[in-house]
Amino acid sequence: MDGSLFVLLLLSGLFWSSSALSRQYHYINVRMSWPEAQSYCRERFTDLATVDSMDDVNRLVNIVDAGYSGSVWIGMKRGTQKRWGWSNGENTTSQYYNWDSEQPDEDGDCVATVNGVWHDMSCANKRYFVCYENSGYNMIQSPITWSDAQSYCRQNYTDLPTINNSEQNNQINKILLSGCYIWIGLFRDSWEWSDKWSLFFRHWAAGQPSQSSGSDDCVGMSRTDSGKWTQYSCDLQQPFICYGDDELIRNQIVRLKLTCNGKCSLNDPLLQTAFLKQISKRLKSKGLEVERKISWRKSEGGEVFHQQSNRT
Repeated sequence: MDGSLFVLLLLSGLFWSSSALSRQYHYINVRMSWPEAQSYCRERFTDLATVDSMDDVNRLVNIVDAGYSGSVWIGMKRGTQKRWGWSNGENTTSQYYNWDSEQPDEDGDCVATVNGVWHDMSCANKRYFVCYENSGYNMIQSPITWSDAQSYCRQNYTDLPTINNSEQNNQINKILLSGCYIWIGLFRDSWEWSDKWSLFFRHWAAGQPSQSSGSDDCVGMSRTDSGKWTQYSCDLQQPFICYGDDELIRNQIVRLKLTCNGKCSLNDPLLQTAFLKQISKRLKSKGLEVERKISWRKSEGGEVFHQQSNRT
């Protein structure tokens, strides 16, 4: 006789996995607009993903499904005012500056040093630049744009230099060519994090962000272009990444109703184990990963499935 079978499946702490070195990141494989994704992350976790370093970028890239080649929302959106910040993300609170007289004069949003003093200028200008790493500073005598210089330094050294005091400024000036404008790590932008985090790490794709005003006020991260960032319309529907502890982690009991034709032996332990594997596989394909134990909830008699006869 055909029958309907009921089962209680105990899910112990179903949640998105994370390698959690600092923030816990969670990839949500559901397409939403940026505001919808922000609301989801704030309700369940802390907020949309905030990123402080290339290590964070690499972590985000690694948690996105390998088969997905599109973009995912992160927590950056256009703000209302421009602020100065350093390429490596350091805060500018009580920051050291060494502007030349009548500088900055609104010529552009990137900064070059010449003879030890600083000038703002268009980021599209091509200049020599300085990279830093643990062993010190290196001047690269190849004129390129500020963003290209940033990418070069991150790939081959650490980053464009941050200058925190006159001693560091003088140290850099010693290796520079006299009278030559050289890119340093200071820049200005109006982008800000959803959680109001103050650090200035940015990882824009080539040609980004656009200097023209428009509706593309939200930021997505590419999984395939080294995690580079591009601005999009906030209404675009795409997956996203949250950060924070899952506020809804708890034991969950899910009732399943199964049907089968002919004789069924669903209380066979081997068959039940196979079912659990299939359930885990299906959850993972939806962007979920079970890291705690999934188990069947058994009756006092040790059975999981209980047959219910169909009624005509």
